[in-house]
Amino acid sequence: MLQVIAIFTTALLIIANLGGNKAKKEKHVTDWLIFARLCFFVLLTVSIIKLILTFPHDLWIGLIIIIYLILVYAFMETTFRLKRETFGNPNRSYMVIFALVIALVAVTLWF
Repeated sequence: MLQVIAIFTTALLIIANLGGNKAKKEKHVTDWLIFARLCFFVLLTVSIIKLILTFPHDLWIGLIIIIYLILVYAFMETTFRLKRETFGNPNRSYMVIFALVIALVAVTLWF
């Protein structure tokens, strides 16, 4: 069940990131940012629950994935901030999408 939630929220996170970086109005960017934050915190909560459930066995893999997710979150936040302040950087938004796809693969394999 945790794997389904993790995959679904990561896919929604990718969609929210695409929608926010393609939005033309600042209000729409803010709406997509709120949705992306909700999806991210659900994903982080599920990852922490998975780490607690498999504590002694997958400790290092789980910690690396959680740290990676936090770094991707920081990168995503700066991309959304840049989009709200200026017209955004398409190369940076594509790098965030790539990082989220890597997170999707990592979360899928870990769960």
